[in-house]
Amino acid sequence: MWYNIDMRKLMETDDGLRLVVAENPAVRSVAAGVFVKAGAVNETPEQAGISHLIEHMAFKGTDRRSVFDVVNDIDSIGAQINAYTSKTHTCFYTLSRDVHLGECLDVLADITMHPKFALDDLKRERKVVLEEISESEDTPDDICLENLSAAFFEGHPLGNRILGSRDSLKGLTADDLHAYRNKFYVPSNIVVSVCGNVTVAEAEKLVREKFPAAGLRVESPSVPLVRANHAGGFVHKTKRIEQAHLSFAFPGKAYNTYDNTVLHVLSAVFGLEMSSRLFQSVREKLGLCYSISGYPSSYENNGSFIIYTSVNPSNVERAVVAVRKEIDRLLADNITEEELVKGKEQMKTGLVLGQESTSATMRAFGRHAITTNELYDIDSQIQKVDSVKLEDIERVAAEVFDFDRMTASLVGAKTVDTAAMMKNG
Repeated sequence: MWYNIDMRKLMETDDGLRLVVAENPAVRSVAAGVFVKAGAVNETPEQAGISHLIEHMAFKGTDRRSVFDVVNDIDSIGAQINAYTSKTHTCFYTLSRDVHLGECLDVLADITMHPKFALDDLKRERKVVLEEISESEDTPDDICLENLSAAFFEGHPLGNRILGSRDSLKGLTADDLHAYRNKFYVPSNIVVSVCGNVTVAEAEKLVREKFPAAGLRVESPSVPLVRANHAGGFVHKTKRIEQAHLSFAFPGKAYNTYDNTVLHVLSAVFGLEMSSRLFQSVREKLGLCYSISGYPSSYENNGSFIIYTSVNPSNVERAVVAVRKEIDRLLADNITEEELVKGKEQMKTGLVLGQESTSATMRAFGRHAITTNELYDIDSQIQKVDSVKLEDIERVAAEVFDFDRMTASLVGAKTVDTAAMMKNG
């Protein structure tokens, strides 16, 4: 089955593996990514962190390659390899010269489909991830935003922490890793994204060679598409640091929706750029912070809008009042036509510039396919941006900035109920 748009194509093999290709003959590089629809949302409390641990363990050797061979085979051709785990998927990816796509796909297929999960390697890598947790716990903004997400999505799989916990990690065995991988790392749950100086025919030939048919089609495991309640609340972490880190989460929009496009245009005006209302007010006019941002985060059937900053502890109340003032002004008067045009231009430029990087293109196409089973089309994305009207901004802003469903997170030496401050204005 093929979906074609110019030099971009999406195909699905008989066993369900999907390949998305974006040709770009203007470059001499190629980026390849293996996207697996397995992330924190798929984990039980006892499995917390297993998706991320498997991402680490995939690099620790296969039946054909030692841990050294995995990276040496990539380094020997001057390529790059890395991986990441998100709430909803895990991605293993490479960047290389176009002539080395075959070698890169061979390594990617090997580590994702044939990892050893040796006991000694698991013991060592578990320690590495525990250190990663410790590092995150020493990073105030990480704590602030992790706690915010967990509280905002409480009772929903999106509230699961990607790194898991010390207790859950210590309980995971090699058998657990194999069982989880066997369940989720099946062809129908995988997208291979290839972008750069490669033809569709070349990419298809290599992927069929490196990812041979697994036999009968296996249905992809899924998480029920339930919406989070966002009942609101406040979470605080006492930490003796020089600043107070504060963040707020409001209900956002689902990934592949028109309203999510509207929210992105709104965020460009309200909180993402240096000319945004939040930046100009809280930093430039009041001098309360070094940086402040307001941005959307979207998933298949849920989303959030996050506001984050860090300030001197004595300025927490002033900062919260200033943010609330900008939200109230937005809800009362909307944005201007001039701001709407500016927001659209910023978003369209970001879309276009993203397509000029093979790595960014690979990630955009891969994420879109693994989430929607559709081919990413930048022209339709730009058309959606162009169609946003002032009344759309006004409607979405009113839906998003619901203070009864807002969650606040604070990290600092003193407990200050920023949720109550924000609600009371």
